[in-house]
Amino acid sequence: MRWLRFLIGLLIALTLHSLLDSFFPNALAFFNPYVILIVYYSMGGNLVGAIFAGIAAGLVQDAYSGAIFGLHAFSLTVCAYAVAYVNSRLVLRGTLAFGACLIGAVIINELVIFVLVNILLKQRIEMFEQGMVVKTIFTCLFGMLVYQLLTLFLREEPIDATRRQTAW
Repeated sequence: MRWLRFLIGLLIALTLHSLLDSFFPNALAFFNPYVILIVYYSMGGNLVGAIFAGIAAGLVQDAYSGAIFGLHAFSLTVCAYAVAYVNSRLVLRGTLAFGACLIGAVIINELVIFVLVNILLKQRIEMFEQGMVVKTIFTCLFGMLVYQLLTLFLREEPIDATRRQTAW
């Protein structure tokens, strides 16, 4: 059931990406629907599933964005792992926790892309400017809106969070 939700979310994110690119060519510089999808899926706390979801969503984003193939796949995988790891320990639930995870994931995503572009392409890109702040705010607000709509539509908590078993 979770993979079906993920695939539907991936199709919605891809459609949103295509629509935004056709109306506003550089819209993904200010909003990233793939981060919302990854955070939503990763908040369940399943590390392996989050890693595969990050790879799949990142490869789809790479295929349609014209960036270095694997750049977004790696950055979204790092984000998915970080969110899933934190949520496997803390079992965060609710809109505010989702928003906090989105803010952290957008910052981690931009930081990983910044480092990879500087290392692989040896290009200087601006990291901390207005675009990152706007991207963080828009992605967080839209993601929290989507989370609230899912809560109203499903009439329950949309994320099934599980706590990871401790070994000792």
